[in-house]
Formats: sequence, structure tokens, C-alpha cells
Amino acid sequence: MRKFISELILIGVVIIWGLAFIWQNIASKVLGPLTVVGLRSLIAVIFITLVAVLVPSLYRSQAPKLMGEVSSSKKLWLGIMCGVVLFLAMYIQQIGIGMTTAGKAGFITVLYICIVPFIGMFLGNKLNKFFIIGLILAVVGFYLLSVKEEFSLELGDIIVFISAIFFGIHIIVIDYSALRVNSMFLSIIQLVVVAIFSLGLALIKETIILGDILSVVSPLLALGILSSGLGYTGQIIAQREIPPHTTSLIMSLESVVAAIGGVLILNEHIGLREGIGMVVVLVGIIISQLRDKKPLDLKQE
Repeated sequence: MRKFISELILIGVVIIWGLAFIWQNIASKVLGPLTVVGLRSLIAVIFITLVAVLVPSLYRSQAPKLMGEVSSSKKLWLGIMCGVVLFLAMYIQQIGIGMTTAGKAGFITVLYICIVPFIGMFLGNKLNKFFIIGLILAVVGFYLLSVKEEFSLELGDIIVFISAIFFGIHIIVIDYSALRVNSMFLSIIQLVVVAIFSLGLALIKETIILGDILSVVSPLLALGILSSGLGYTGQIIAQREIPPHTTSLIMSLESVVAAIGGVLILNEHIGLREGIGMVVVLVGIIISQLRDKKPLDLKQE
């Protein structure tokens, strides 16, 4: 039952993150990327902290599963590490989203699901035939989606792909930390780090105007409360119960939501070439998550 509930939570997170590309696209037209990331993270920290204070039983229920395995200082450092990686992923993604469409950004970002096993290879994990096939299909789909007929690759697509690498690293870090740190505490710490880095750099590199912030306050609140607050906390909670294979497969649906939302809400156009690319990327992502069947060992009792 806990696994089923976690799967429902992750599906909800996927829907929120798919729509988040739309909110990010709107906000990026008015505010700088650092300002957007910083404000949404600050809103999320306030939201999660209020929930933890007002509903202490919910906070206590997210106690780490591996009690006593790590010290309090290490738990803090794990949160900081998650925050640094998440900051790099969100900041780079926000830059790219301002230079491409929400639908394309959603599909390119989902490539992190193929990137995670690839990173695992350097950690000693072997790649099976399904992953290799899926990776090839994903690359072909990415080419059809992003490379124009004149063979020019848009800069925004490349930047979003780089952010996907960091999101892949973030998933690996969360996989390790989720069992060792209180879920809500981990979410708060990592978002505090993101907010500090983002707003600190924004004060130096960007011009922050209150009127501009107020003009996109609705998408900022949606990003902060739903995408960063509920989304990243929900991801941590879900990964405590769901194996990585199922997690990756469910999260791949994020791209579908982003593409549909971009067309229905932002009136974005998807041409035949881009549409085929999206389908090939999605098929490749799903195939990459399949596993070889292990032969039955008849010698085992």
C-alpha cells in the first residue's frame, strides 16, 4: 500500500513538473533566470516550513529509514550537496527554457532518465542492451526535435540538455540521501541552498524590479508552492518506497505533460519533424528502462 501511495504521489509530481515548464516559460520572459529560481525556491522554503510547523505529525512521519547511520552534521551536508546540484540544474535549465519552447524543454530534460544509468556506469553498474537501444533512439529523437533542416542546433536546446545531466546527478544524490535524512528537512535544506545561491548571484548579475515580479506573481507562486515545494518534497518521499526502475518510468511521463501543456496553454506549434522526434525520444526513454530477464538458476534451492 505504501508503494502504491508513493506511485500516486510521483504521478502527481510528474503532472506538476510538466506544467512547470509553462510557468517557467512565462516567468523567464520577464525576470532573469537567477531571480526566477531564487524566488521560487524562497517561496517553497516558506511553504514547506509552514507545513512542518503547522502539521508536526507530518514532519515526524518523514523520519529517515536508516536511523543512526549518519550524524546530524552529515545529514546537513547531504542537504547542502543536494542543494548545490539542484541549483546548477535549475539555473541552467531556466536559462535554456528562456531560449526554447516549453514543450521541447520538457522532452529534452527527460533525457536525464537515460543519463542516470550512464552515470551509474562510472560507479560500477553495467549497461544492458535495452539501455543502449533506448539511448540510441533518444539521441535520434533529440536530433529530430532540436536540429533544424539546415543542421543548426539551437543554443537553448543544448543548455537544457546540460541541465538534464545535473538533474540526473540530483536523482542519484537523492537516492542516497532520502533514506538517511528526514524528507521535509532534506527538501528545506536543499531549497534554502538554492535560494541563497540564486538570489545572491541575482543581486550581482541581474536587475530585480518589484513591478516585474508582481507581473508574474501567479506563475512564481505556482512554481514555488507546487513545483519546488510539493514537487521536490514529493520526489524525496516517493523515492523512499519506489525502486529506481519504476521511478524513472513514471517520471518519463513529465515530457508528455509539458508538450500537451505547451500546445494547449501557450499555443506552441509542434511540426511533424518535432512531433516525430518527441515520439522517438519517449519510446527510447521507455525502452531504456527495460531490464534483461535473468535466466533461472536451477541449482538454487
